[in-house]
Amino acid sequence: MPKVTFLHPEGKSGEVPENLTLLEASMELGFPLNHDCGGNASCTTCRVEVQQGAEHLSEIEFDEQDLLDREALFEPFYRLGCQARVRGDVVVRVPEEKWEAPSNDEQRKTGVDAAKECIPERIEIV
Repeated sequence: MPKVTFLHPEGKSGEVPENLTLLEASMELGFPLNHDCGGNASCTTCRVEVQQGAEHLSEIEFDEQDLLDREALFEPFYRLGCQARVRGDVVVRVPEEKWEAPSNDEQRKTGVDAAKECIPERIEIV
């Protein structure tokens, strides 16, 4: 499995299944990138800077390049996390504002509180 490294003060590194997008990889590793458009290539909030392994990412498609061009991000190391698929080891830098920090409520949850959310409410059948 490819290793993906997210360079950031809170960054993560780990192996992920091949062919995930960088956005999906970030979520799998517990380091979610911002993605205001839901990962549909209509914003640049999941933008990353590829530091190593650009050859291990999928080819850039027209929609991704068009969006980067419109945002004046002409350097070839910029990629959208929702579009770049992982094919091998890669290292990307995540700008501070592109990381989706957990809310205070999410940070305060205990293991018990988090588990309660996964248990369906009891339904009484009469």
